[in-house]
Amino acid sequence: MAVNVAKSETVEPALEASFGAGQQAVAFIEALLLAVWLGSMIFFSFAVAPSAFATLPSREMAGALVTRAIGKVELLGLIIGPLLLLLQIAAWRSRHASAKTRTLRAILLLMMIACAAASRFWVSAKMVSLRQAMGGVIDDVPVTSPLRIQFNAMHGYSVGLMGACMLAGFVVLFLTVRSWLKR
Repeated sequence: MAVNVAKSETVEPALEASFGAGQQAVAFIEALLLAVWLGSMIFFSFAVAPSAFATLPSREMAGALVTRAIGKVELLGLIIGPLLLLLQIAAWRSRHASAKTRTLRAILLLMMIACAAASRFWVSAKMVSLRQAMGGVIDDVPVTSPLRIQFNAMHGYSVGLMGACMLAGFVVLFLTVRSWLKR
């Protein structure tokens, strides 16, 4: 089937569907920020934490490394999250997505930021104070100790928050790419 490119009715829709340089830059920045944030969470969860506990000579050293690393992941979320939200708001009208989809993306980004903030300012802070209260060597504290029970609960919250953040991030990434493909 031949297409007549001389006819404006054929060319104009194709030109309207193309990505301008500004939109390409925004799409690249958005993809990069999402990739860095999601990648850091995935790498931390599936490489850093398990490897630290499997290879370092003590669980205390592994715990110290994981605490420092998760602090970096949380900080990335607190920086990247608001930047993504600002990009979302700035490009609100130019998105080729329904208002529901745009709103869902904004809500999910807010949820991701809230997860990063809760992890950093509540869970991680509480785990550090509990570790100090236990005297440093957590494995020497009986599993029935109230401090150890609280620490284990906080660890569960930490895993849950990062899991929720990653899941929301995957949905945001999917919705973002889908909106680009609709152009």
